[in-house]
Amino acid sequence: MISESYIKFSAYLLETFGSHSILLIIVFTSILTIAYFILMGYIITQMDKMYFIRKRLTDERKTDIKVKAQPIFMPIKHSVVLIVNFVKILLGLCLVVCGIVMLVLPGQGIITILVGLSLLPFPGKHKIEQFLLARKSVRYSLNWIRSKANKAPFMFDET
Repeated sequence: MISESYIKFSAYLLETFGSHSILLIIVFTSILTIAYFILMGYIITQMDKMYFIRKRLTDERKTDIKVKAQPIFMPIKHSVVLIVNFVKILLGLCLVVCGIVMLVLPGQGIITILVGLSLLPFPGKHKIEQFLLARKSVRYSLNWIRSKANKAPFMFDET
């Protein structure tokens, strides 16, 4: 029964797209998959090892640091900061959507969602990150990727 369905489906694909198109799609998706794993590995290894406890530490440091005088408006620097923030938000949204899709397709969906959320600024972000980090498999996967790059493992809140 399954083999008959497979034969019908493959015949339909060959008739609809042709063998060259199917080969091109397979090669393209394979390249994208490899690029995805390289990008995720790079992002995870470049994050600060204390990123996931930064929220608590920055709240403690705010009372110790005096506010410096802000420079007078610098339009070029301000534009670059806006563009970088816009790109971070777009990349974060794209990663969250891809992570949600990867929950049902092959890939590391939860880790992709976590990396995407880390790029997005919104209220409640820390609570969602902590909810995802409560899974030991997520912590293990993140630290496994960092260990392969000879980076120190992430430190996590114990809450």
